[in-house]
Amino acid sequence: MEKWMLRAVFVLAICLTRNLTSGSRIESFKVGSNIILQCTNTKIEWSELIYVIWKINSQKKNCTITVATNDTDHNTCQDGKYINKTGNYSLIIPDFSIKDEGIYTCDVSYRAGGYVETINVTAWIGPKMTKSWLEAKDGHISAVCEVQSLPAAPIHWETPWNSSSPKTHSTRNASGVFTVTSRLQLPPNASHKNLTCVVPASSFKGQDIRLTTFAFTGLFSITISPPVISAVSPAKPVEWPFILLGVCATCSIVSLLTGLYIMREKIGQLRVFKKICCSSQISPAPKDEKPPQPRDPEEVEPYASYVQRVNSIYNSSADLFNA
Repeated sequence: MEKWMLRAVFVLAICLTRNLTSGSRIESFKVGSNIILQCTNTKIEWSELIYVIWKINSQKKNCTITVATNDTDHNTCQDGKYINKTGNYSLIIPDFSIKDEGIYTCDVSYRAGGYVETINVTAWIGPKMTKSWLEAKDGHISAVCEVQSLPAAPIHWETPWNSSSPKTHSTRNASGVFTVTSRLQLPPNASHKNLTCVVPASSFKGQDIRLTTFAFTGLFSITISPPVISAVSPAKPVEWPFILLGVCATCSIVSLLTGLYIMREKIGQLRVFKKICCSSQISPAPKDEKPPQPRDPEEVEPYASYVQRVNSIYNSSADLFNA
């Protein structure tokens, strides 16, 4: 306990007597990079150093990292951050992320004086154009450009006409990345082929990002006669289940009719084969022979029979007359 009190008194005496300077600044670093956060540009020899304290208030956690010539090092962050003991005692942050954003305070004390610097550390993600399309609404055509970045990227349009102010909307997802959507309404009879969506390099460390390709998305029916878009009308959505049902029914009917036709042909061939093969084996049934019929005497002697009948009638008539 007495040892800690002596250290506290010693540090307090140094703070009261040293020539202290302070400052503040804003630093922005790319997500995913290994960064070196400097405390001061003054190079301090280890023999001249008394202590260095980094206080970190970030989205991830609040912690402290210290080094001192007469004490052991302390690091309550335990996430890979550490102090570079050579040179200007910078703070090393590996694999910088959005959660490392926050306020970093560096307190350096050495025999010739001291320095306190407050640094507002922010993260940035280079802009990425994720989508571009044309859409029709209320009889007007608009070009749409969508960009993801951190912080939110400014978007402007390059057009061959005096364009009206675009409508811009931004949202931020759970990881902290912004999505900026810009809509530019096209004048009547204007071509979308001369449009350019631009994210200026002044907003980020890099070059301008430009996009010149725009096309209708979704189910739209359009007629284009360059450089004029003549008609745009939403097409009726296709009801795929009904189409599939009709195709299946048609295929089933065709298959059934084909099967019946093939079966009919096979049955006809079987009948012909049966006639050819079996006709020689089947003998015709014997016909019933009728017994000979006695012949009518009149058919044998028609004239004699006729004469006899005439004579018989004549004789009968004569006998009746004589009586």
